[in-house]
Amino acid sequence: MKWGLVCKHNNKKSISLGEEVYEFLSENGEVFAEEGFAKEAEIKGFSLEEINKKTDIVVSVGGDGTIIRALKVVEKPIFAINSGGMGFLAEVESKYAIGGLKQVIEGRYNIEERSKLKIMLDGKRLPDAVNEITVQTDKIAKIMYLQLFVDNELLETLGADGVIIATPTGSTSYALSVGGPLMDPSVNAMIIAPLAPFRLSARPWIIPLNKKIDVKLLPKSKETKLVIDGYYAENVTTESIITVTGSEKKSRFVRFGESFYQMVRLKLVR
Repeated sequence: MKWGLVCKHNNKKSISLGEEVYEFLSENGEVFAEEGFAKEAEIKGFSLEEINKKTDIVVSVGGDGTIIRALKVVEKPIFAINSGGMGFLAEVESKYAIGGLKQVIEGRYNIEERSKLKIMLDGKRLPDAVNEITVQTDKIAKIMYLQLFVDNELLETLGADGVIIATPTGSTSYALSVGGPLMDPSVNAMIIAPLAPFRLSARPWIIPLNKKIDVKLLPKSKETKLVIDGYYAENVTTESIITVTGSEKKSRFVRFGESFYQMVRLKLVR
C-alpha cells in the first residue's frame, strides 16, 4: 500500500508521533511524507499535490486544522490521528495510532464521504470549503449590509458582522458557535448562519445542496473579506458576485464505525 503522511510540523508532540507513524508505515508499504514534516524528520518530502496523486490512503497527525489543510488538495481517504485538542474529525487518539493503522492494513474499515462547497467569485472558482465560507467585515466592530438569494430568490436582507455558509462537517465548527444547528454528515444540505445580525428575526437556514446561494453586498458595506475554512481569504466589494453551491468533490474519511452522534456525545457534550 502507498501511504501519504501529513503532520502538524510546528508541534513537538505531533512531530514525535509522526516519526513513529512514518517508521511503522515504512514497514508496511511506501510512504510519501509532506514537505513540512519531512524537513523536521530529515526525510524526503513531497507536496500535497504529489501525495494526492501517488497514494492510496493519507494519514493525518495533528488536529482538525491539519485535516482541513490536507483536504484543500487531498481527495484520497484520510485516516486522522488526533494529537491536538478536541480533534472532532479524527478517528483515533494518539495512543491508539499504531493499533488503528494495523486495523486499516487489515482492511477493517469503511470510507465516509462528506460534502464540500464550491465557491465562485466573479466567475473564478476558489478552493472548495470543507467546513465553511464566511463573508465578514474586515474591521472589528463594523457592520456590513448584505442580501442572500437562494436560486435567485431573495431570502434575507440584513445588517450583520457577516454570514457563514457551512457544510454538514462545518456544522460542528464556526457555525455552531453562532447558534447554527448540528447536522448529520449524511444530509445533503448547507447551513446559512448570520454573524451577529442586527435583527432579532434573523435565524440560521438549512438549504439543500442542489440549490445555489448568492451573496450580494449592499452599498453601505465597508471593507469586506471572503474567507474559506479560516485559511484562504479574498477581498470583496459591492460589485463582487459570490456564488456557493455543492461541490462535485468530497471529503473522504477512513472510519471504524463510531457514529456522528457518538462523536457529538464524546466531544461536544461535556
